[in-house]
This record gives sequence, C-alpha cells and structure tokens, in this order.
Amino acid sequence: MTKMIEIKVKDQFSEIHEVQALLREIPQQAELNQLSLFQRIEHIVVKGETIRPSIELLFESRQSDSIYRVVE
Repeated sequence: MTKMIEIKVKDQFSEIHEVQALLREIPQQAELNQLSLFQRIEHIVVKGETIRPSIELLFESRQSDSIYRVVE
C-alpha cells in the first residue's frame, strides 16, 4: 500500500519546509525494502504542486525556481 508521510525538505536558499511525500509500495519481504527514504519517495507535494524526483536526488519545481532536497 502506498503511504503519504510528512517530511522536511531544504530549498536552494537553505530554508526548511515541511511537505508531504508519497512513498512507493514495496513488499515487506523484498530486498528493495532496504532502500533509503529518498529512493522510496514517488513524489512530494509542495504548496499544492506535485514534484517528482530527478536523477540528482533533487526535486525541481516547474512552477517556481525552487529546488528541494530531502533532509528527514
């Protein structure tokens, strides 16, 4: 089952924001269950915008100039 959680992200100006993140569904017994939090995030929701992760482990907004990184 997918799960929505609250996480903290930091933008390029080092400001911390509390946002929601949707975690991928991973079977309990799968080796993938050992993935880091970032690797399990399907997308984050910031101010109503759904942002998918990039290869560089960042979340880049298409509606603003903001770039986010997961901090916890």
